[in-house]
Amino acid sequence: MPVRRGVTLAELLVALVLFGLVGALLARTGLAAERVARSHEERARLHAGFDAAAGFLHAELADLGPGDLLQAAPESLRYRATRGLATACQVRADEVRLLRASLRADRMPQPGRDSVWLPLAPDDPRAADTAALVLPITSVTNSTCGGAAALALGTLIDTLAYPLHALPPGIGLRLFEVMQARLYASLGSGWLGARSVSAGEVVQPLAGPFTLPASRFAGWDSSGAPTLAAPLVRSLGAILAGARGQWPASAAPVAESTAVRIALANLP
Repeated sequence: MPVRRGVTLAELLVALVLFGLVGALLARTGLAAERVARSHEERARLHAGFDAAAGFLHAELADLGPGDLLQAAPESLRYRATRGLATACQVRADEVRLLRASLRADRMPQPGRDSVWLPLAPDDPRAADTAALVLPITSVTNSTCGGAAALALGTLIDTLAYPLHALPPGIGLRLFEVMQARLYASLGSGWLGARSVSAGEVVQPLAGPFTLPASRFAGWDSSGAPTLAAPLVRSLGAILAGARGQWPASAAPVAESTAVRIALANLP
């Protein structure tokens, strides 16, 4: 019968060493792959923050018109954000009615949050620089106008200063909300947030995290020179900066930034 040969102690030690080396190599490779994947994930998250911030700023700022930019600073913008367009079919001292069919808005007008921008006749000397009445909305009810469905917006017009007969018929009006976009620090990171000033809300985060104060709002005048003086601004935007980790973990974080610039088409 053949003799069965066992494993010697030397062979066992060699096998254990080889298993240890292979295990260490696999663990090191897996850890490196995890770090690379984490770096890619952080980069994707950073760029998603850039994209979200750019989308919000374009949606909010592109339609700003004369007088809509109320305040501008490196960390904050306050402005009138368009919430709807419609045709007024009737204007009274305590009410503005708009045709439901003409309303172009993502949501219904909201009392205490939205206001009406009611243009005056271009040759009206009382129009001043804004050429419009700014009226708060105190109520919203269903109504009719010449048999057509309408919304009645409760408000208050000083008819001594602005006689109703001076208002042109079939006025195209704008619904707006006073908003604030803000770059602020929270939980050790910088964020882009927004709030409704009209409704007295607190800032809600929209995009981030970003690096402060490297991230900031910016404005330019008609010649392209930087300015945040609201009456002179003709384009708005933001410089957004962030950092992501990299592999190996001991390396310094990688800084990245992007610039958003929006031409305000409704300004001269």
